[in-house]
Formats: sequence, structure tokens, C-alpha cells
Amino acid sequence: MPLYNLTTPAGLRRTTNLQKSFEKYFILRSAVQVYKMINQAAKEILDGHREISYVRKRLSESQRTDFPKYTCCLSLDLEIHREVFWDEDNNATGRWVTENLPAMAGKEVLEIGCGCGLTALYLAKNGARHVLATDINPSAVTNTQANAVRNEIDNVTVVQSNLFEKINPSLRFNCVVCHMPATRVPLDFEFKSMVEHSSFDPGASLLTGFLNEAPKYLSPSGALLLCYNVSRDESFILEESKKFPVMTRKIASKKFTTDSMINVHLYEIRPLVDEIKT
Repeated sequence: MPLYNLTTPAGLRRTTNLQKSFEKYFILRSAVQVYKMINQAAKEILDGHREISYVRKRLSESQRTDFPKYTCCLSLDLEIHREVFWDEDNNATGRWVTENLPAMAGKEVLEIGCGCGLTALYLAKNGARHVLATDINPSAVTNTQANAVRNEIDNVTVVQSNLFEKINPSLRFNCVVCHMPATRVPLDFEFKSMVEHSSFDPGASLLTGFLNEAPKYLSPSGALLLCYNVSRDESFILEESKKFPVMTRKIASKKFTTDSMINVHLYEIRPLVDEIKT
């Protein structure tokens, strides 16, 4: 039976009023939902600006010293050049990544983003057959070369390259290592200095470029080792890796700050062999 008797004027008025009440309710609910969406978007933009400011401050502070500066790290005698990142805690994240990589004895290794050469030289010194170290930053390239000479390590080759741009496509490696810049910024982001390339990834283009291209450089049974600062959100890198024919497994992780701004994960990524495109 109808809620009201629609054959009477009173019933029609009550029905009309009820319809108006429902309309007001749905309009109010929609307005609340829109407000929440706008509020969430504004929060994400603000958090993004805060993260960029935080990283830029950290990078800037790393450059407020006389160069070259000298340090001993993982039994390597290192010099650090200007425009190459090395934090005040003797590069705690870089040390952790290097110490947690699997053994590379007898392996051919490619490192993307070598910085001052810590990881590449450590691997070369501790059993890797040969390491090809690359970086987009020319200061990092000369820094790694200088440290190779300084430590009398001759099984390292250093090349300036943006990801795989300058790497011979016929080369194959047992392992491709990358400590990926993980602060996502807009695709049109303007770098203020070369050292910022160590931390910022415009439009996540570095991550997607690595996941797309790196498997092509692996020898059979080879693996990618990707270090990534997931900060407070691990879902992003896991969702991105699902877009490519690879299997991703976390093999180590460590929070370096109590607020999780620096929360580093190390992933082993293996291609689904039948789907690799050459």
C-alpha cells in the first residue's frame, strides 16, 4: 500500500514534502562526500610539498661542507665530491643497502645510480667478476672513478647514463642493482642541482623505466635488486611492479626515522622468463 493516500490533496502534499526531504538528504550527503574528497586531495598536496621540502633540506645540508671530504666506509677509503650525496651519518641508508645485498662472488653486476661508488666498489672488492657502474650525474661518475683508483680496484667500469640509455643492449648481467630515487614529484619537476637526481623521481618515470628495461639486461636466472624508500606507503611500488611481467619479493627492510619518512625496503625482482621482450 502507498505511504499516503495519493487521491487526497493532503496525501499529495505529504508525498511532495517527503520527496523534497529525500532530495535535501542526498544533496547534503553528496556535498559532504565532495568536501571529504577535496580535503583529502588538499592533504595529499600538502604532504607532497612537505616531503619535497624535507628532502631538499636534507640534500642541501649534505652540501654544506668543504669538498672533497674523506671517510672510511665498509673497509673502503672514500672521497666524496660536491654534488654527490653522502649524509652526515656516514651514508647510513647506502651502507645498509650495500651490507644487505646477496653475495655477488663471480657475478657480472650492473649498478644504476652509483653515487660515490660505495656499492659498486664494495661488490667489486668482495668477489664480483666485474661491475658496470652508472649514474646520470657526471660528478658521481668522476667520484666513483676516483675512488676506484684510490682503493686500487680495477674490475669496475663507470659510465654516465640516464638509466640504460648508454648501456650496450647486448650486455647481460647476473644482477642489476639500483638504489632508486623514491620521492615522487610531478613529471615537469625542475631540478635545482645535480645532487637532487639522487632523490627525486619525476612522474615515477625512473621506477617504471627501470621495471620495464632492466629485465632485458639479465642473463638466465638473473635478478634485479631494487632498494626503495617506501616512506609511509609500500603499496605504490607493489602496485607498480604488478604492471610488469615480474615477481617481486621483499628481502630486507629498515626504518631509519621514527616518523617513517625514511623507511627503506630491499626487493628481489625476477622476470617471468617467457614474457621478457628482447
